[in-house]
Amino acid sequence: MQRKQMGFASILVILSLVLAACGGGGAAQPAPAQATDTPAAAQPTDTPAAAQAVTSTIATTSTAATTGTTATTATTAVTATTSATATTPTTATGAMTGTGTTTSTASAPAMGDCTPATDGPLAGVDPKGQKIVWWTNHSGAREEKLKALVEEFNKSNPCGITVEEQNQGSYNDIRDKVNASIAAGQLPAALVVGYQNDQAFYQLNNALADLNPYVDDAKWGLSADDKKDFYASFFNQSVHAAFNNQRLGFPPNRSMEVLFYNATWLKELGYDAPPATPEQFKEIACKAAKSNNSKGYLLRDDASAIASWTYAYGGDILSQDGKSYVLNSQATIDALTLLKSMYDEKCANFLDDPKGNPNPEFAARKAIFAQGSSSGIPFYASDVAKAAKDSGKPEDEWNVAAIPHTSKDPRQNIYGGDVMVTVTNPEQQLAAWVFIKWFTTPEIQAKWDEISGYFPTRASASKFLGDYLAKNKQWATAMQMLPYSVYEPQLISYQKTRDGMTKAFNAIIKGADIKATLDQLNTDSNAAQEELMKEVK
Repeated sequence: MQRKQMGFASILVILSLVLAACGGGGAAQPAPAQATDTPAAAQPTDTPAAAQAVTSTIATTSTAATTGTTATTATTAVTATTSATATTPTTATGAMTGTGTTTSTASAPAMGDCTPATDGPLAGVDPKGQKIVWWTNHSGAREEKLKALVEEFNKSNPCGITVEEQNQGSYNDIRDKVNASIAAGQLPAALVVGYQNDQAFYQLNNALADLNPYVDDAKWGLSADDKKDFYASFFNQSVHAAFNNQRLGFPPNRSMEVLFYNATWLKELGYDAPPATPEQFKEIACKAAKSNNSKGYLLRDDASAIASWTYAYGGDILSQDGKSYVLNSQATIDALTLLKSMYDEKCANFLDDPKGNPNPEFAARKAIFAQGSSSGIPFYASDVAKAAKDSGKPEDEWNVAAIPHTSKDPRQNIYGGDVMVTVTNPEQQLAAWVFIKWFTTPEIQAKWDEISGYFPTRASASKFLGDYLAKNKQWATAMQMLPYSVYEPQLISYQKTRDGMTKAFNAIIKGADIKATLDQLNTDSNAAQEELMKEVK
């Protein structure tokens, strides 16, 4: 493995300046119609090319909706190749229909045999008996349940592969440890978790295995139907155009930016459903703010929130070729113009505690709308219940909805860490892939989703989530929006750019010219990207 120590030094400088892309706790959702329509009904009529008919087991109406449904068509599924380029954030294909039953061609994990392949790039590579260390960011009860799931693999795989899960702290901690290993000329764990821009940093030193040969291998890879079962944006998110379309990670789970809304309060204001459009959103937020001197909408200044509003306005923050930023498009200008106007008109404001979480203020009716990661759903539920108990009043009904949008269909920001295979030796790398392939089968995905609260990356996982969907209304509502997912840039400079986006947002809120501020942000961000990419050989 070739390593560039001077390149790593520059990486550390950038890393020391930025925080991890939290992505809503990763940490990083059917479109509401008009006020009288079902808010969670923008479901695709397409089925994936794998001919699956995965259907939701939950009702498609929100607690705040009383009439009507909407049907919209999602875009095509991911193609059955791995040469996809990392272009503008992709819309995924879902296989959801509102019939209330579930069917799927996906089967339970079939491990097969462990005979080495006789042809192809993995010919002769034997993964039998390999011991794999997996660095994760999971702790507590979640880690204990993950360990049990990993043990299921250890006992069942015919190759005798043993995986040892090790909690290494946060995504930031894992990033630091991987970079420290690379700087010392040592190998980190064979499997690590992290974000897509982490992958770009690591690959400056050729530290990650390109997974395309594994995904495409005739013996060890995924079938055409398996590939099409993944939501396209999830499947393609780790394909890096800046690194010759190498696939530097694989998606085990995702979270999504959603709009949290108080359905009881909406009804009190005369609305039967959450807002579908930015105009409706502002109207309701302003009415709520005036009705009890609240904030209306809880503002966020982080990059994921800004990206989410850009997507909702039909734009992107990644260029068509996937190699640069577009942070000054008309969509971003229009989105920030909306939010600035809401702030100026006292229809939106920031949290009382800048370091706090929105769920307590949402639960206390300090705002009718909040925005955040779907991974926060359990915390909202807990705080809403606590607020009702403390006040002695009935618990408010609440739910999640798509970010109000100008596009025909919602465009939901998704994020989450990938599993990456580090460059070790052919046997270790193949063994690591064998585990990833098992861990992302529909049945195991469903088990992991119930443990973690994340969303699956495969449509057919719904087949195994019937009871969980029925018991977790908000999570199930959000899951129906997965077909409309887009993703944030995987670019190597995105950590620094995220900080720049936050600074720009706050400058705009304080009165800076929106277009001029975004133009400068775009120039600075692309300059930083170009400088870091000079390290690539």
